[in-house]
Amino acid sequence: MGQGLKYINKSLEKSFKILEILSKSIFPLKASNISRKAALSRTTTFRLLSVLSDLGYIHKNLSSNTYTMGHKAFQFGETSDYLQSISETSREILKDISSQTNLITYLAMLEGSQIVHSDKISNNTDDATIRTFRMRLDAHCCALGKVMLAYRPENEISTIYRSYNFYPHTNNTIVNLNDLRKQLTKIRTNGYALNHGEAFENSYGIGVAILDKDKRSFAGVAFSGSKNILNPKTMANYINLLQDASIKISKLIVNN
Repeated sequence: MGQGLKYINKSLEKSFKILEILSKSIFPLKASNISRKAALSRTTTFRLLSVLSDLGYIHKNLSSNTYTMGHKAFQFGETSDYLQSISETSREILKDISSQTNLITYLAMLEGSQIVHSDKISNNTDDATIRTFRMRLDAHCCALGKVMLAYRPENEISTIYRSYNFYPHTNNTIVNLNDLRKQLTKIRTNGYALNHGEAFENSYGIGVAILDKDKRSFAGVAFSGSKNILNPKTMANYINLLQDASIKISKLIVNN
């Protein structure tokens, strides 16, 4: 036994076990599922879940009584297992819609106040580039981030942005939580999000959320291009392609 193992606090060990279980699950878990997977009593599980929630390392959805990784947990690194699984499952679908539109197609997940791009697919992208592509971006300034936030519970949004300083990447960037909430409401009504040069000048996008059985976003897919991508004559077709792709990906992931 290593010298450090002699000093492991049992509650700490159990807490890390819970975090490991949640980090490997794409979908939210109920306390009973976590208790069973961790081989812990329900009383112990509830106590540790409460502590970890208060600290921000896990998040509790009050409407469904389920748990996911919290915004603080993502400070320790990206959720590679999530990204790898979703990327591999989605790749052919993303290649197809990118080919149909000749647009760059992105797949990403939400990690706290940021998104992590998993795939970037275009006609000039090879598989090696896809596997190594990882880019982080503030969620409030891009279509992918906003559409994934729109399909998260309100208390999760409040937790993520409790002490957040909105950075104005361009003159079009959202700079406060009230304006963000207004956009999220509109996005839920429309079923998609737009990026009007909010992260980078002259970079525009359309994003659609990929939802689980509880209608909670676990990933998102988007097209990116010049301002012409938002042309009303072509935009409806792009949105339909993204929505169809998101449904196909969701079915594949949920049924895996």
